[in-house]
Amino acid sequence: MKDKIPAFPVVLSSLSTGMVADIRALEQISVREPCEIIVYFEKDLAYNSTYEKDLREYGKFEEHERPFIPLPLFLEIQREMNPSFNDALSSIPLGVTIVRIEQAGDKPRVIGLLPFLDEMDMS
Repeated sequence: MKDKIPAFPVVLSSLSTGMVADIRALEQISVREPCEIIVYFEKDLAYNSTYEKDLREYGKFEEHERPFIPLPLFLEIQREMNPSFNDALSSIPLGVTIVRIEQAGDKPRVIGLLPFLDEMDMS
């Protein structure tokens, strides 16, 4: 079954809880607007915890070993590991579910959930 194409919001104010946004759009927003975008790999943690609590609990691990990661770092790692990552995103857009948008000091923080690879339609 084909999933819907993820939305491609161009500004932070266009994001809403429950929306599935293209990861490339989120990257553009993170570059243009002062905000923090954190992507989680575990659904239960994304929905039932807080970023601050998770930082305390997983802070002893390297960022790339945690069950969440800042979006720019996630993309940097993916691009280093796979030079064709950007091309793959053009063919198979990666949708991030927006879990919540909260205020983190003087800037907004977006918490998103990445799909499990086996949930993605690669056809």
